[in-house]
Amino acid sequence: MSKQDRVFDGLAQRFQRQIYDDPRGIIRLHILQDDLRSLVTRSASQPPLQILDAGGGLGQMAIWLAQQGHQVVLAEPSAEMLAAAADNIRQAGLEHAITLQQASVQELAINADARYDLITFHAVLEWLAQPRQGLEELLTCLKPGGWLSLMFFNYHSTVMRRLIAGDLETVRQGQIASNGKQGLAPISPLKPDEVQSWLPDLGLQLETWSGVRCFYDYMYRDVRKTADIQAVLPLERDYSRQEPWRSLARYQHMLCRKH
Repeated sequence: MSKQDRVFDGLAQRFQRQIYDDPRGIIRLHILQDDLRSLVTRSASQPPLQILDAGGGLGQMAIWLAQQGHQVVLAEPSAEMLAAAADNIRQAGLEHAITLQQASVQELAINADARYDLITFHAVLEWLAQPRQGLEELLTCLKPGGWLSLMFFNYHSTVMRRLIAGDLETVRQGQIASNGKQGLAPISPLKPDEVQSWLPDLGLQLETWSGVRCFYDYMYRDVRKTADIQAVLPLERDYSRQEPWRSLARYQHMLCRKH
């Protein structure tokens, strides 16, 4: 049976608990927002950016972008996730700035008219059965000269985690990807150099590349429980653009501009 794209109905509360309410989610947002800050910081005289948050989940990124003064469309295929995002947006008082749309990447591409200045596509690519094709379809929504904020799950990090855990046979057999039935384990983890090789053919110029969670996920579990997140954040930022730590980070964030 061929792989199918993963949709997260039934997992909204688990996402909230294991990702957004966890230090891992705090680090993730810290790096992403730091990478995007200069692009989305807006003066009173500048018009708002038109932004698509594709696969926007529970709305954390859409809310932050709207707080910077921009207009955001949050597109998400999961009805449950979208309902939770709506609650979060109401609590933030940003219904005027964020439009909700239940749509997959493929559905967005059907009616695309290249109207967005910025597309954020965070932790979605690894859940697509055909990641490159999905990314190519999404780019039809991006204006020439527009920006793509692409974050994806790193294949190399999964290999390292399995090696550290002593799961050597899985690595030998190359069974790194999930079959889609293992909770939050991605079906299509991606190698950074592979994704980078796609960019020229997709009309994208890589401007900024950061690793997201370069060391936190490798810390001993007992150490993570007592680690001071405020001490972790600046070190994660420091190492996020340095090799070899960047290429071993749990996620890769590539900020690209469309020719």
